[in-house]
Amino acid sequence: MRNEKRYNIVCGMLKEKYNFIVLILFTVMIISLCFQDTINYDEYFSMHWCRMKWKDLIQCLINDVHPPLYYLLLKPIVDLTNGNMLCARLLSAVSGIVLLWSGSLFLENNFGKKSAIFFSCFLCLNPFMIQKVTEIRMYMLASMFTGISGIISYYILKNPKRKYWIIFTVSSLLAAYTHYYALFCMIFLYMGILIFFVFIHAKKEIINWLFCSLATIIGYLLWLPTALKQVASVNNNYWISISNSILAPLKELFYTMIPYTEYVYLGIIVILTVCLLLLFLKKKLLDDYWALICVSALWGIFLFATWYSYKITPILLSRYLIIPICLLFMGISSITRVLNKYIIIITCLFCVLIGGNRYIDTVKAQSNHNTTRTVEFANENFVENDVILYCNVNEDDIYFTNCVTYYFPNTICMPIEKVQLNNPEEIVLENNMLSHMETAWLLDTTYSMMENEFNMEGFTIEDCGSYGFNTMTFEIYKITYNN
Repeated sequence: MRNEKRYNIVCGMLKEKYNFIVLILFTVMIISLCFQDTINYDEYFSMHWCRMKWKDLIQCLINDVHPPLYYLLLKPIVDLTNGNMLCARLLSAVSGIVLLWSGSLFLENNFGKKSAIFFSCFLCLNPFMIQKVTEIRMYMLASMFTGISGIISYYILKNPKRKYWIIFTVSSLLAAYTHYYALFCMIFLYMGILIFFVFIHAKKEIINWLFCSLATIIGYLLWLPTALKQVASVNNNYWISISNSILAPLKELFYTMIPYTEYVYLGIIVILTVCLLLLFLKKKLLDDYWALICVSALWGIFLFATWYSYKITPILLSRYLIIPICLLFMGISSITRVLNKYIIIITCLFCVLIGGNRYIDTVKAQSNHNTTRTVEFANENFVENDVILYCNVNEDDIYFTNCVTYYFPNTICMPIEKVQLNNPEEIVLENNMLSHMETAWLLDTTYSMMENEFNMEGFTIEDCGSYGFNTMTFEIYKITYNN
C-alpha cells in the first residue's frame, strides 16, 4: 500500500509539473548545441566586426543592412572573453531559452498545458531552430523581443494597464533595433491592437495606443536616417537573389535529410491557421483574435516580401522569416486547447522524430574538432606577419577565405590560384615578399601537392599534416626561406 501511495504521489507530481520538465529538457538541449567551434558564413561577420574598435564597428553597421542592437550587445561579450565562441553563442542561446520559457508559461497560464507543450515541441524540435538557436547572429534575439511583444499585446487586449503599454513600447522598440523583419512584425501587432480598440470604441485605449506609437517612433528616430539609407542602398545588384519558387523561403526552414518533411511542417502550419480563422469566425473570442494577429504577421510579411522581391528587388531570405514564424508558433499553439489530445500527441511525436534526427546530426557535426586542432597548431607555430597562402576549393565560396582571415588575424593572408598548386616554385617566386620573411604557410585544400615535388633552392619545405575548418580539410605546408 505504501509503495502504491508513493507511486501515485510521484505520478501526480509529474502530471502537475510535466511542462516544467519539458522546459528543462529543451533548455539542456539548447545549451548542448553551444559547443560548435567553427564559424559559419554569416557568423564570420558578427565575430569579425565585433573584434574591431568601436569606431570601425559603428562604420560597418552604418554600411550594413541590419539594425545595430545585436552587435552592440555582442561586442562587449567578445571583448571581455577575448572572442570566446561559446560565450558569443550563449547570447543567442539565452534569447532562445527566454523565448521558450516565456512563450510556454504564457500559453500554459492562458490556454492550458496542451498549448504549452505543443509550442515547446514545435519551437524547439524543428530544423531551423536546432540550427539557428545558437548561431552567432541576431535572429534569436529578434525573435525573443518579438515574442515578448506578442505576449504583452495579449494582456493589452485583455486588460490594458499602463505597465503593459510601457513594456510593449520598450520590447517593440528593442525588436525594431534588432532586425527589420522584427519591425515588420511590430507593425502587425500595433495594427491588430488598434483595430480591436477601434472596433469596441475604446477611446481611452486608442489614445494610449497613439502615445505608445509616438514613443516608439521617437525612440527609433536615432536610427531612422541610417535605416532609410540602408533601404535605399538595396537595389537590383543586392546580394539576395530571387528564390527558385515562391514557397522556397518557407520550405528551406524545414528541410531535413528525410524527404518531404518540409511539406508536413508547412501543412501543419497551414491547417492550424485555417482552423484558427474558422474558430474565430464562429465564436469571435478575443483569445482567437489575438492568435490571428500573431499568425497574420508571417503570412502578411511573406506575401509582401514575395511581391516586393519579384516586382522591385529581392529582400526575402528564409532565415528572415524565423522572426515572424516564432510569433506564429504562439498563435497556432493557442488553438490546440480545442483539439483532440491524440492529434497533438501525433504532431509532437512527428516533431520529436524529425527534430531528434536533426539534433543527433548536429551534435555529431559539433563533435568534429578540426577547427580547434587547426587553431591550436596556429597558436603554437604561426608568428605575427607570417605569410599564409591559401586557395579555395570552390572559387565562388568565400567561406574558406573568411575562416583563414578570422582564425589567423595577425598573419598576412594571400589567396592563390588553384593552378599554382601544380607548380609550388611559382608560388614562392611570384610572391617576392616571401624572400623577406622567415616563414610562409601553404594551406592546400586540394591535396595536389606532394612532398617530392619540392626541390627549390634556398627554401625548406615541410608537410605539417592534415588539418581543417570543421568538415573542410587541407594539408598545411611550412615554407622556410633560408638566408
